[in-house]
Amino acid sequence: MRKYLSIFISSILAGFCITFGATVYLICLHIGKNENLALLKVIGSFMFGIGLFTIIHFKYWLYTGKVGYVLDNKPKYFISLLVCFLGNAVGSMILSGLIGLTGQGEVLRSEALPIVNAKMDSTWYSIFIMSMMCGAMIYLAVEGHKQCPYTLGKVLFAFMPISLFILAGFEHVVANVTYFTYAKVFNFQVVLYFILMFIGNGVGAVILDGMNKLIKYLTKEKKENIDSNNVQ
Repeated sequence: MRKYLSIFISSILAGFCITFGATVYLICLHIGKNENLALLKVIGSFMFGIGLFTIIHFKYWLYTGKVGYVLDNKPKYFISLLVCFLGNAVGSMILSGLIGLTGQGEVLRSEALPIVNAKMDSTWYSIFIMSMMCGAMIYLAVEGHKQCPYTLGKVLFAFMPISLFILAGFEHVVANVTYFTYAKVFNFQVVLYFILMFIGNGVGAVILDGMNKLIKYLTKEKKENIDSNNVQ
């Protein structure tokens, strides 16, 4: 029980971090309305990465960062993932709800609403595919940061895939909690789309992780065969 409580609290903090990133992105979009929208959008997409960078270094639980490692864990890991997502959602809703009460609330709602409406106008399969792409990007960011031996490389891995998924319009289930909270949009379709995003983020991350594992397995098998032939 203490384990899941720890995961839940950590996940709330991760939700805060994602909300910070999503909020500054929306502010950049608002500033860019007057001029240099493209430039401000790129800057905002990079600043969004501060959220994941913080999560990685404080080892907070973020659903999209943890789901890619399903193949490394026992079935009960799914319980941890569900607790994690619940905490992420609670954290994002609490913080974005509080910020929405401030003087920035209307500005954030005006920027979030077009984003949310575009998502709601999308087909279910578009949401699912874009969610898979985002899941792959988050896995790439987390795993790349973990494996890269160089400090600069670690930083780039933490920020570049995030900027990519933001600019490409991929669907991040936790970030979308923030957008939908700011936009104050909630209905049955929203619930269905969030289920699709939840599954899609997981599928994209697990596929990329599985392919990496397959490559390592095949490379190892080939090396063992070469070593065996050399011994003979």
